[in-house]
Parts: sequence; C-alpha cells; structure tokens
Amino acid sequence: AFYPASAKAKQTLQKGLEERGFTVLRLNTYDTVPASWDAEQISLAQSATVACFASPSAVKAWLKNTNDLETPRALASCIGETSATACRENEWAEENIFYPEKPGVDGWTDAVVDALEHLARK
Repeated sequence: AFYPASAKAKQTLQKGLEERGFTVLRLNTYDTVPASWDAEQISLAQSATVACFASPSAVKAWLKNTNDLETPRALASCIGETSATACRENEWAEENIFYPEKPGVDGWTDAVVDALEHLARK
C-alpha cells in the first residue's frame, strides 16, 4: 500500500496495515509548520470560546499562538481521539475536550454542538 503522509504523522496507520499483512511504502509528502498570527488573528483567538482541531499539529499551532493570552483556554472540539489526546497532553481539562467516538466531519460537527451546549449550561 502506498501511504503519502505528513512528515510529522505518527506511524499508527502504517503499523496497523503492516500488522494486517500489508507491505507499506510510506512517502512523507508534506510537513506541517505552525503559522504565525498577526494582531487581528490573536485578538480573534482571544475571544474564541470553542476552538476546532483536526490534527495534533493544529493543537500545537493554537498553543504556540495563544500561550501568552490571559484569557481562559477555549473549549476544544476535536475531529477525533488523536487531536483530543494532543489536547490532554497539553493540559486541557478532560471536561473541556469534545470529540466523536468515530472520527469524521459529521461527528466533529456534533462535538462542536456539544461544546456550545456545555457553555450554555455554565
């Protein structure tokens, strides 16, 4: 199986395929680099109550650009468990992380709704 991936992608998928008998040719086709934000983007992030993450690198980029803000950390709405784990590893409280049981856009949408409903109950 040909597996084009990010240079930073974990080997989970590759190992899973190999464990099932596949020969995997992994080619790192891109690398993720955190963006640097301007003042307007930082201001928008500061006002966010829910941040949506589709990858661990998105979590890292968010933290790189928001670590110095003196506002409460936004709730995390994640596309799946991998991004949720990145949030946990970076000290998000478990009750502030929302993600679907099965990764994907539909479940991610539900996770955003769950986060917003959580805010409404506070």
